[in-house]
Parts: sequence; structure tokens; C-alpha cells
Amino acid sequence: MKVLLTGAAGFIGSNLSEALVKRGDQVVGIDSFDPYYERAVKERNLSGLGSASNFNFVEMDLRDKASVRAMLQEGFDVVVHLAGRGGVRRSIAEPEAYV
Repeated sequence: MKVLLTGAAGFIGSNLSEALVKRGDQVVGIDSFDPYYERAVKERNLSGLGSASNFNFVEMDLRDKASVRAMLQEGFDVVVHLAGRGGVRRSIAEPEAYV
């Protein structure tokens, strides 16, 4: 199965990516490395996937509609959407960034 997984560098996304890769699925993981969490933390989350031939990581912001359209043209069996911005207080201060 070919899976597109957003939020792949987060805790849940990276663990799901590892499980899908282990199962034999082809996984394309996307993350924007939003600065709410330190980049090093997210890179560590992905470190177990670096050598997997059936995992491809793309750094992408889902607000970039053209990039998302182009990515979807590759064709996927499943899209798992786990991307989201952290921080309740930040969402109140910057609601447009969360929409």
C-alpha cells in the first residue's frame, strides 16, 4: 500500500511511519518542521526511518497548495493526516495560522 502521511516527524506520525514501513508499506512522510517544537526533536523522531528504502521524507508546508497538489498527483492508496500546529495559547494569538 502507498501511504501519504502528514505530520510524519511528530511523535505519533513517526511511530506510525515506522509501523507502516515495518509492515512493508511504501510511505511518503511530510512535515514542515514548525518551530513550536525544536527541529532536533523531530529529526530524532525520524532517525529510525533513515535507512528504510520504503520511506521517503519531504519537508513541506501543507499551506503551499501547489506543492500539495503536485504531491497528490503521485497517487496514494491512503492519506493519513496527522499534521497540526501545537500550542493552545499560540492558536488564540494567531488563529489564522491554525485554520
